[in-house]
This record gives sequence, structure tokens and C-alpha cells, in this order.
Amino acid sequence: MSSITKELAKFALETKWEDLSPSIVHETKRVIMDTIGCAIGALTIDKGKTAFLSMHFLNDLVHEDGKFAMSGSAAHVKQTNCLENTKNVIDACRRVNVPVIHVGIGLTEADRKLFADLPVGPLFKGIVETGAFTGGTWGAEIHEDVKPHEGEFMVTGRAPNSFYATGLDRILRGLNIRTVVLSGVATNMVVESTTRYAADELFEVIILRDCCASFSEEMHSFTLDNVLPNLAVISNSEEFINALG
Repeated sequence: MSSITKELAKFALETKWEDLSPSIVHETKRVIMDTIGCAIGALTIDKGKTAFLSMHFLNDLVHEDGKFAMSGSAAHVKQTNCLENTKNVIDACRRVNVPVIHVGIGLTEADRKLFADLPVGPLFKGIVETGAFTGGTWGAEIHEDVKPHEGEFMVTGRAPNSFYATGLDRILRGLNIRTVVLSGVATNMVVESTTRYAADELFEVIILRDCCASFSEEMHSFTLDNVLPNLAVISNSEEFINALG
């Protein structure tokens, strides 16, 4: 453990949080989570039981020319540098044979008609209106920076939850995976939804903060700082790559 991490750990244990203003508490805890991953000590990984999930890095969502870019997702992807960070993690996983599983969306005209005919929420209505994520189009393809290699698993769904109707659970069980490491867009959609399901299924969940993006920094940070620490370890790409060795 580095000297900086030791000092942060000591601070976290000794600080009387009730004496600090809410804004200071929020920012301090965020820094501590970024540095020591919500745990006292370095991140440890069992490479034989770990898989990395690269979720919804679709052109329509992450590319500035994508049909859903107007949501703010493409701009936030650029702001967080999550494509490059995710690529670095994928490269590291490939070097040590940690499985990389890609998750996409591929909608049909029947799906769009179903969304249009039912009282679905704003997310699905927006997908119908923009024509985003249509299977077989450039928009539904994985961005070239993080595209799958031959032999890697690719699952395609129709919902934010990567487990829903995709066969992902079967793949993970077949590979004897106990820890899932998550990246993706959007933080408060696919990452949060997948985290909740994985936690319910008793997987250990690790989320790489700098490999995720949302529709705004506010949505991204709120989810990672206030919601998901209850269900997962919040880490980052550098710490995870170091843990892989």
C-alpha cells in the first residue's frame, strides 16, 4: 500500500464525518473511493475467476455522429476518456487470458413497433424517435477502439440489463466466473442495471469508474458516488491493470 493510500485509509477511519459540511464529505469520500476502491488495501483479482464486461460502446451512443449522441453521451465519453481507458483494460485482459465479453444492442423493426405501441419510458421512446441501435447498422456496431477480437464472446440484448435475454449468465457460469468487472455507457443505465442484477446473483462486482460514461458528469458521478458503492467496489483502470500483474 502506498504512503498516500495509507494516509487516506487512516483519515477515513479517524475522521468525524458529522463535523464536516455535506459538500466536503461528498468530495472527500469520492477521492477516497477513487484512490483505494472503497477498500483499505490494494485491489486483488483471481484471474481464473474474473471476466471483463465491455458494455454498450455502440457507435450510436459513443460516436459524435451517432443517432443517440444528442443525449450527451458522446460528449461525456470524450470528457472521461473512457474509450481509451477501456481499450487499455481490454488489452491487459487479453495479455493474461482474462475473458472479455462484449455487450451490444440490436433492435429489429418489431422491437421498435413494440416500444412505440406500449407506454414505455422516455429512454425507449427516445430510441424509437431517433432510430438508434438498429441491428445490422453502423450505429449498432461496437466502436472500433474496443471492438471484439475473434473468439471473444459477444452478446446482444434489448435492455439496459446485460443479463436480460442475452445468455450472459450462462456464459459466466460456464467459465466458472465469480467476479465481473464492468465498463460501459451509460453509467446510470447499463452499468447500474447490470450491477444490480449481478449482485442479486451473488457475483462480486467491480466497476472501473474511468471506463464508464453517462449523459452528463452529474448523472455519472451521482451513480458511482451514492448508489453503486452499496453493491460493488468502485475502482479504476490503472488499479485493475496493476492487479492483473
